[in-house]
Amino acid sequence: MSFFEFPHTRTYDSDLGWLIKDYKTLNDAIDALNHWKEETQPNIDDLAHLYEQLVKGNLPPAMTEAIEIWLRANAGDLLLELIKCVFFGITDNGYFVAYVPDSWRDIIFGTSGLDDFPAGIDFGHLTLSY
Repeated sequence: MSFFEFPHTRTYDSDLGWLIKDYKTLNDAIDALNHWKEETQPNIDDLAHLYEQLVKGNLPPAMTEAIEIWLRANAGDLLLELIKCVFFGITDNGYFVAYVPDSWRDIIFGTSGLDDFPAGIDFGHLTLSY
């Protein structure tokens, strides 16, 4: 009986040729990733530098002008979308709060169970009434 006959069947774990091929494939992948990292590292460094400038409020003049032009062109549309949004949060005291724009003043926000308890609605759900 040979080693490669049942019950000693051949497995990839015991096949040295397969392990060497797999090792070369993994090394090729690692080399490709290291090469990509070397190529992209200058871009990553530039972005990190721009981020630091943004945090400090010290952007290059060309970027500041580009942001101002974009804001002038898009601020109206952006504000129109923002005033339609309702922002939800939790206060420092732990209360649920909804910041509602003026265009939504006709809608009454409440919670079932605390403000009212309409039939068929589970306790603690947000309710909107018009």
